Amino acid sequence: MILRNLWRRKARSLLTMLGIGIGVAAVIALGAMAEGIAEGYAAFAGGSGADLLVTRSDAGDLTLSTVDEQVGERIRQLADVRNVSGVIFNMVSLESIPYFIIGGYDPEAVAIQHFKIIEGQPLAREREIILGRQAADNLKLSVDDTIKLYETSFRIVGIYETGQSFEDGGAIISLADAQAIFKKPRQVTFFEIQVRDPTQLDGVQARIEQLYDDLSVSKASDVGDEQVMVESMRYMAWGIGLIAVLIGGLGMMITMVMSVFEQTREIGVLRAVGWRKGRVLRLIMSQSLVLSALGGVLGVGIGFGLVWLINHTPAVSSFAPGVVRTPLLIQGMSVALVLGTVAGLYPAWRAAGLNPIEALRYDGGTGDRDESSWAQAFGMTFRNLLRRRARSLMTMGGIAIGVGLIVSLGAITEGVIQGFTDMTSQGGAELIAKQANVADMGYSVIEERIGYAIAAMPEVQDVSGIVWGFSMGKDAPFLFVFGMDPNGRAIQHFRTVEGERIRGRGEIMLGRAAADTLEKKVGDVIRLPGGVFRVTGIYETGVGYEEGGGVMALHDAQIAFEKPRQVSILQIKVRDPTQVEAVRARIEERYGGDVSVATTATFIEKSADIQNTKAMLGAVFVLAILVGGVVVTNTMVMAVMERTREIGTLRALGWRQSRVLWMILAESLLLSLIAAGLGILVGMGLTGGLQAIPGVGSFMSAVYTPQVIAQAIAVSLFLGAAGGLYPAWHASRLRPVEALRYE
Repeated sequence: MILRNLWRRKARSLLTMLGIGIGVAAVIALGAMAEGIAEGYAAFAGGSGADLLVTRSDAGDLTLSTVDEQVGERIRQLADVRNVSGVIFNMVSLESIPYFIIGGYDPEAVAIQHFKIIEGQPLAREREIILGRQAADNLKLSVDDTIKLYETSFRIVGIYETGQSFEDGGAIISLADAQAIFKKPRQVTFFEIQVRDPTQLDGVQARIEQLYDDLSVSKASDVGDEQVMVESMRYMAWGIGLIAVLIGGLGMMITMVMSVFEQTREIGVLRAVGWRKGRVLRLIMSQSLVLSALGGVLGVGIGFGLVWLINHTPAVSSFAPGVVRTPLLIQGMSVALVLGTVAGLYPAWRAAGLNPIEALRYDGGTGDRDESSWAQAFGMTFRNLLRRRARSLMTMGGIAIGVGLIVSLGAITEGVIQGFTDMTSQGGAELIAKQANVADMGYSVIEERIGYAIAAMPEVQDVSGIVWGFSMGKDAPFLFVFGMDPNGRAIQHFRTVEGERIRGRGEIMLGRAAADTLEKKVGDVIRLPGGVFRVTGIYETGVGYEEGGGVMALHDAQIAFEKPRQVSILQIKVRDPTQVEAVRARIEERYGGDVSVATTATFIEKSADIQNTKAMLGAVFVLAILVGGVVVTNTMVMAVMERTREIGTLRALGWRQSRVLWMILAESLLLSLIAAGLGILVGMGLTGGLQAIPGVGSFMSAVYTPQVIAQAIAVSLFLGAAGGLYPAWHASRLRPVEALRYE
């Protein structure tokens, strides 16, 4: 009976399954990417047989860690340590691959043996490189070809394979070369440690932690799961996936409600012959669970297809290859079944509560109840939506959730762009320089000498260097820190509302949100990497991520983030504003191998960070359109089915096909337009909720630009048009005689 009831409306059941399946597929695909990153980090860290990994304790991501080479020499002297290998682990941006993994190893070290050469020869000296098989295929390069990294040419001497996509999508160079191109002299990203006796592992770990309280010692197998990037990807997978599933779930609830309406007389018969309420409830719940289970299976299939696509897209697979594990499939199916349970509860409760006599007398009316006088005051399009108010509201809710997510993410992105632009243009700076070809602004490193050379150009009036990074000290688990010249132009952007600006070393001023979160006030001290700092002032800028951070002297930040005589970006003020473009071109011509220069108005827009964020927004757009489109199509198909005789009457009275088509399409567009308004409110509420999260919300400021609002409305109307087009076409094609005979 369960399958027969679902099969009665094949199109509706298939559309509902598709809506659930897309959400489950999103959970699986994004989760697989997170697992791929975690597995890749663990492989790079422990693939050579390392037992322990030593990194900087306040580094939120493995690639941001910096450890002095002398630490390795000290650890090597410990009695139970068999081998120590220093490794550089970082990323560059190549023309076709935004995140290309580079490993730096001593050619004589044990660790490099992990990379099995299948063509050519092993790495032997500087200016040589070995590529992973996947990287060689993606870049269409082979042995004896050359590749340029940060304006340094490397000859490909070998191709390796490890069996791990993350590693096989990258490349290995000598440790000395990696230290040079990533500007980490006498430093490594981490140390791989092998112990003599595995039973002494905990003892060695404790001994190293005792020697260096600013370092973190982890078991190599646990490193992947400890990374902030991996955790963020997992949260994003669940967040976006669950929102997609929620939208599909509302579509499923619509389906089950309509199924109960259609089965009203049948349920009345069953109740009349002795079925108890609990049995009716189980019948409807079973239909919901079967539908969700089938949708989950479909989602798993779509998820595998998306993972295959990810792994065959070089720009993605080189950094985040999809790895599907059994627990991830269980999670996806669990989400679908929980959704089926929740979505089926109300329809099942409603079915179980039907009075047998009233159910037997049910004639399949077209509305939830009699139309009220105010409803009759509106036109036919609005009245048709009000006929099934519950269904219309649930459909609008599904669209509103997707639109709200678009509004929230778009506003937060615009807030970051506007805030960063305001900061970088403070003091009248017209140009911003960052390191050329970096995969992310967090990796940007510019030698101070380049800033001095640019400042010496006759066309340049002033150059200010800024260092930034995430500090994870004992007093501040997560603090975004800016390092600036206390007397420079850039620091004027941070307006103090309590105390005063920093004047020199050993001082810090905190943003209002950071001060509240850390419970610090003027005169307090705070322990951060690089020392103990006295809070001299509290500032406000109106930008979330700035007010959630702090500002210290440039030299202090260079010590804290181990960037000696280096900065993250350069602010450049030109003497003659009409010569900005000429000066930009001249700087890039002279230092193009080291820096990339853009105007303050376009710098953040062109950055890899914002481009990647916008790519994610594009993926959310597609997801919202797919799932929301299925929900709208499902709703409008049901509307056409239950109004078949009415449409036949209208056609018999002389309505043309085009008029019927526009009537159904107009209903779909009106539904979506109302949902757009609700979605904008949902988006603002979602942003407000995120901003209220302690420690996280302080980094978010939202700017609701006309473009963000227009995008939301455009997506919603597109959903209405796409979802209503087929039902409208189907309605217009109905033949009057057949429609009038429809039961």
